[in-house]
Amino acid sequence: MLNEFPLSMIFIFSILLTVFCCFFICSISKRLGIVDTPDGIRKVHKGNIALGGGFCIFLPILACFTVFPETSMFLSENLKAISLFSLFILILGLIDDIRPLPISIRLIVQVLVSWGIILITDLYIRNLGDLFGIGNIYIGELGIPLTIFMVVGVTNAFNMLDGMDGLVSLQALISFICLSVICFFSGYPFISLVLLCLVIFTFLLFNLGLFSKKWKVFLGDSGAMWIGFLISWVLIDFSEGNDQLIKPVTALWIVLLPLIDALSTFVSRIRKGKPIFSGDRTHIHHILLDIGLKKWKVLFIFLVVSTFSCSFIISII
Repeated sequence: MLNEFPLSMIFIFSILLTVFCCFFICSISKRLGIVDTPDGIRKVHKGNIALGGGFCIFLPILACFTVFPETSMFLSENLKAISLFSLFILILGLIDDIRPLPISIRLIVQVLVSWGIILITDLYIRNLGDLFGIGNIYIGELGIPLTIFMVVGVTNAFNMLDGMDGLVSLQALISFICLSVICFFSGYPFISLVLLCLVIFTFLLFNLGLFSKKWKVFLGDSGAMWIGFLISWVLIDFSEGNDQLIKPVTALWIVLLPLIDALSTFVSRIRKGKPIFSGDRTHIHHILLDIGLKKWKVLFIFLVVSTFSCSFIISII
């Protein structure tokens, strides 16, 4: 199939399909009332904005793999299973967008889905790498609960970061570009990742409202949790899979900002005696906005920091 259709045509198809999905999801979400309403505290955007952005990314990728099946041959069996199981997280988030679920339900589902991936793929963190300069630390099956803990942590870190237009989409784009570059220099197939980057970039334009505010789409919990879940498992596969492309100790640099934001927010809430999953304006982007920085400047700061952390990983491979 790739011989019949040049990659440029496949890439163009993915972009056009993403544009169509964004228009379609935006229209359907508003018609069904699946929208994000401003509250004047954490949500200060104007008007009701359509949710469901995760499907604007998932559906074009699924369509590309279906129409051009050979593009999916570059996915390992582990990544295919991860992609399939991630659909549960996408649906969980959509339900939460429609009717907010207790945090306990969301965490239980995330744990069960992660456990399911481990049972199917036998993929989990077995080696922590050379953390203390004394050699690799192998933890064996103790890595199963650690893997689940880390996946759930990264998943919710991305969801918590989703408090400003384009922030999670941009972070995801940089992370997957980094992984694509790593694959390129390692001689590992990376067409699937390039497709994903193109789709995320196209969605980012809608996420930022560059096609007019009428067609603006937010990721919502469905998209933010799904992206965090997907990235965390891709990092585990890249560091623990058959073709180890990155060291476990360096994988966290690719999601450095979401983790720092989540940890700093948790510490702030604990010090104030508040539940760690309560909503407030203690996130890094909220603090920067509250001191007077414009949104594009905050986005640029995150872009620079994320690019630097990912470049560091590439430079040491």
